[in-house]
Amino acid sequence: MKKIFILITLLFLSTQIYCDVFKGVKFMNFKNGLTAILKKDTSVPIVSIYIWVKTGSINEKPEQAGLSHFIEHLVFKGTKNYPSSTEIMENIENMGGYVNAATSKEYTCFYIDIQKDGYTQAIKMLSDMVTNPLFPEKEIIPERKVVIEEIQRHKDNPHAQLYEKFMSIIYKQAAYKNSVIGTEDVIANIPREEIIKYFKQHYIPSRMVIAVVGDINIKETKKIISETLGKNQNTNPNITDPNIIEQDYKGTELTTTDKLEHTYMLAGFLGPDMNSKDVYVADVALNILGSGKSSRLNKVLKEEKQLVYSISSSFMTLNGTGTAYISAIFEKDKYEEVKNVLIQELDKFAKEGPTQKELQKIKINMKSDWLFDLQTFNEQASLLGFWKLFNHLEIFENYLENIEKITIEDVKNFMKKYYSKDKLSKVVVFPK
Repeated sequence: MKKIFILITLLFLSTQIYCDVFKGVKFMNFKNGLTAILKKDTSVPIVSIYIWVKTGSINEKPEQAGLSHFIEHLVFKGTKNYPSSTEIMENIENMGGYVNAATSKEYTCFYIDIQKDGYTQAIKMLSDMVTNPLFPEKEIIPERKVVIEEIQRHKDNPHAQLYEKFMSIIYKQAAYKNSVIGTEDVIANIPREEIIKYFKQHYIPSRMVIAVVGDINIKETKKIISETLGKNQNTNPNITDPNIIEQDYKGTELTTTDKLEHTYMLAGFLGPDMNSKDVYVADVALNILGSGKSSRLNKVLKEEKQLVYSISSSFMTLNGTGTAYISAIFEKDKYEEVKNVLIQELDKFAKEGPTQKELQKIKINMKSDWLFDLQTFNEQASLLGFWKLFNHLEIFENYLENIEKITIEDVKNFMKKYYSKDKLSKVVVFPK
């Protein structure tokens, strides 16, 4: 009862809390194309700093597979102002901070969470990493082995392999089919000169956003950014934008085997891109279908028919063509029944849509999840930076309002527009 009360209270306060995220946010646009987002909040003496770079596996050629991820590792191995491979990590830890990075199909990001007394130094270190890495040969050689080991672990992860195979069949033209982790051959052999060339092409201010949220001095923060990232010059990028739009086509089914105990399946269909308002409906529809124990697919396939051990669904929002996907784990001999029941439920959902009760419940859950995420400076800096990087800050700003507007008819129209059993692609990995 206490949890329900807290949820309801949060939702009553949602408009006020959500508006507070944008309260006091300041945007800076530099002549070199860099965008900075600053927000002062003195409620807790900590600061989160994010630098987003608009490059990922979709920007790679086959002979560069995994290079964006490799560079994410290498920028920690020494920079112009912090030449030692351990200096950045030690400095951050000595100031009580935490640093991390991530690479995806569309971006690479770096962030530091730190107590306020160390945030100016943290901005300088992050800025130096994305503008002045040394790429020392003596560090590249051992890091090749580290990343190759990651690739090998990736191959041993059934969920990771399922995802890789699924992306490779659902995207036939769009560059989203490119693997983020890459290949052992590329990582083992790509020359240092090629690494530097790729870095200089993609790590330029016009393809970056820095977001700083927390207990900061706005004037001082502007000055530091102006003296670091803000003064870095764009090189001639010579970048050809990758194809990120996939055309409709008939779904593909791929089956394979591996050393597994159970059968793993990932099924899905193409959806809208960020430019479409359908992305809001996509989130609602896929959450109704497979988010949580009371979701439609979980109730039917797991609880009522006992066909699966687990099943869930979600929508992957991308700058280009997104994907609605459904994952499930079950016994090998139940595959045909799982597939048939899944298609029946999707067909029914497309025809009838959700019930009003389902729609209202998922709106409440989505709002509460969204609001809980916004309680940390890290999430605020992350979301502000991410949506600004793709010039779709309005999605973030109007998310709750647009979710609330969605009707049963909207969900039905979404399913009819994007789904049919002929468009459903599936990857199934059976145990050997």
